[in-house]
Amino acid sequence: MGIDEAGVLARIQQLGLQSATLHDLVAMILSREEGDVGHYETAAADLVRRYPGKRLVDLGQSELHSIAGLEQFEGLRILAAIEIGRRAGQSRAQLVNEISSVEDAFRLFEWLAEEKQEHFCAAYLNTKGAVISTKVIHIGTLNMSLVGAREVFREAVRENAASVVVAHNHPSGDPTPSPEDLSLTQRLVEAGTVLDVKVLDHVIIGSKGNVSLMREGLI
Repeated sequence: MGIDEAGVLARIQQLGLQSATLHDLVAMILSREEGDVGHYETAAADLVRRYPGKRLVDLGQSELHSIAGLEQFEGLRILAAIEIGRRAGQSRAQLVNEISSVEDAFRLFEWLAEEKQEHFCAAYLNTKGAVISTKVIHIGTLNMSLVGAREVFREAVRENAASVVVAHNHPSGDPTPSPEDLSLTQRLVEAGTVLDVKVLDHVIIGSKGNVSLMREGLI
């Protein structure tokens, strides 16, 4: 039975796109008109089976070429839709103008959950908690010798920031802080005390959840 026969389009029109499964959404992206949706059911099912959930955002053209019944341009349409979603997430982060709670910090850095490599970032705040600027400090395996206090606080001094919130992602999806994460955080807190720039929080972003070291009592 095709997707159309299952009444998916009617349900989406009534309840909105949030009622659609990932399978439904992929088939709709591929379809040029309403009657085509069922035609792409097999390709959509194969794609979702191979790349469930958030793994879809890691797709490249080579992976899409291996999906039976999917032409090159159709694969590019899927990648274009994924890229739109990625950019929308980054735009949402840009709307966070102030960090007054852990949730604000999570929203500001939520885009990190989609990154394949570790990114270490910082948000610099004024005395009222307004975001002055954000910066990607380092990309790659998090290492205390590579992510130094100098790199983090150079921008803070330049911006005359009163405080900083640092963040990084765990590409594995598990946001549990590692011993290295805790050691780096302690070094940053100590350096911030010397420079009179308070490290408010270190948030770890993962596809399976987020962790605030401040909330956990680790700062």
